[in-house]
Amino acid sequence: MKAKNNIKKLIKESRLSEAFSSFESFVGDCEEAHTELLQNQNRFSSLQGQMRAHTIGDETYDVERNRITFSFLQQLEKFQDEVLSSYFEVADKKQYLSEIASRDQLIRETLELRLQPKQYTLKEQLGEGSSSVIYRLLNSFTSRYAICMVLKVSSLDPGLKQQILQLAGLRHRNVIKLIDCELDSYPYFVIMEYIHGPTLTYAIDATGPRPAAQVVDWLYQLTDAVDYLRHKRLLPNNLRPSKIFVDDEWQVMISPFDLHMASTGTYTFKRYLDVCRYGSPELLQSDGISMGIDDVGLSDQYSIGLIAYKLLSGEELFEGDSVYDILESRRKFANNIAYRAARLGAMPAETFIFPDGSTGTVADIIRRLLNEQPGGRYARLRDLLHALHPFTRADVTGLSLSRQSYRRCIALNKEFIRDFYQAFHRNAPETEKVFNPISRSRQSAMLQMSIDILLDLGRKSGLLLSLAKTSSHIKYRSYFEAFLDTLLETLRNNDPQWDEATAAEWQEIRDKALALIAEGAAGRPPV
Repeated sequence: MKAKNNIKKLIKESRLSEAFSSFESFVGDCEEAHTELLQNQNRFSSLQGQMRAHTIGDETYDVERNRITFSFLQQLEKFQDEVLSSYFEVADKKQYLSEIASRDQLIRETLELRLQPKQYTLKEQLGEGSSSVIYRLLNSFTSRYAICMVLKVSSLDPGLKQQILQLAGLRHRNVIKLIDCELDSYPYFVIMEYIHGPTLTYAIDATGPRPAAQVVDWLYQLTDAVDYLRHKRLLPNNLRPSKIFVDDEWQVMISPFDLHMASTGTYTFKRYLDVCRYGSPELLQSDGISMGIDDVGLSDQYSIGLIAYKLLSGEELFEGDSVYDILESRRKFANNIAYRAARLGAMPAETFIFPDGSTGTVADIIRRLLNEQPGGRYARLRDLLHALHPFTRADVTGLSLSRQSYRRCIALNKEFIRDFYQAFHRNAPETEKVFNPISRSRQSAMLQMSIDILLDLGRKSGLLLSLAKTSSHIKYRSYFEAFLDTLLETLRNNDPQWDEATAAEWQEIRDKALALIAEGAAGRPPV
């Protein structure tokens, strides 16, 4: 058999005889591929004939069609890997496949075939990033949703494969679980649990800053999850609000997956922007590469502090939409004492009262986390957990009667949200049928976000109006009064300290919310 060589390279080097010989070899390989192509075409033509003759059912047709598609895909991959790349420059082993119009259809049909034994059906594509394509799955046995992450890599590095397999053994309440994976053949994919809730970015944008008590709870959960991953020798590189979710029990969930460098070995611009905004000073000095396991989470602490700042204030500590602006803001924060004090002073400073009578603020913890020098932070993530723990058990001064009432209800009845929606659907039966299974699972997070707005309506009336005007809420405008009345009813039934003063404060919130919604619907500015 004639030697294979890059044809254009041979021509450029004036090795014309070898170029002719190499192209002749290429044509011969194409003829071999054509034979295999004809076999697949014949299988498909036969299947089409059986379908037209009604000799097979739809289910059998779909299964066999998937098999043919998978066989065809394998042939394409083999031809590209063993033939095209031998004779021509191909920048990416799957380049030509990823650029054809039918790429998504080929991936979908291949996935459907390989997901059948796992009892998953592919529902829809949720998004596509630089490193993966995300699909939503439904398990036909458990009726639970899951996420399928198809990796956009042409080959799987052994180190990355080992890391993914390591994730299968993780067991932590606040870490998204890996359910299954297939890493032996293209397309490579992993299946993870589906989180029914928003990201921290969405929660903050939709409802504004979090109450201090909520910030403490989320910080404790986030720190504990990061500390767990560190002890498992995993280095989370995704500590930023857009990659942290809030589930239906109002707990934060982080993903141990961060495959942004899997295919290219470099950061995307959006990812680098996140590093500039949420990375520690020492992480930026290392060009955004992970700091390793030996720093016992010192770099993570700075990122946690930046997330905490946004949760408590509703703003980014380092302002700007460009890398230059963000880095300039960071420089001023590090070097300008007055600017640093002003930025940190923007955090609310609610006072927590501990059982022994002493007091503290979560803002003090955040200031320590944001020390420019790693040695000025906590010695270990475990020490940060010890500092946060008393805050999770403390009372907060200055809370309104309504907020205290809501906190008691949530603490005493873990099924408060479910009880509310059962009562709401009972009071407004027509609302039950408009919620699909995914919407029902998101109800918990959505209700708690709505209540957060109601409890701070003086500052967040604009947020209430903006939510009420969204297409997903306008159709429910006639049910807002029933929604609010049911909320007050559920609070009254669950709060052991409910009294006339608490009832009056909640009634005032209800009336003001309805007035705002009515004025917004009439096109008048809220008072």
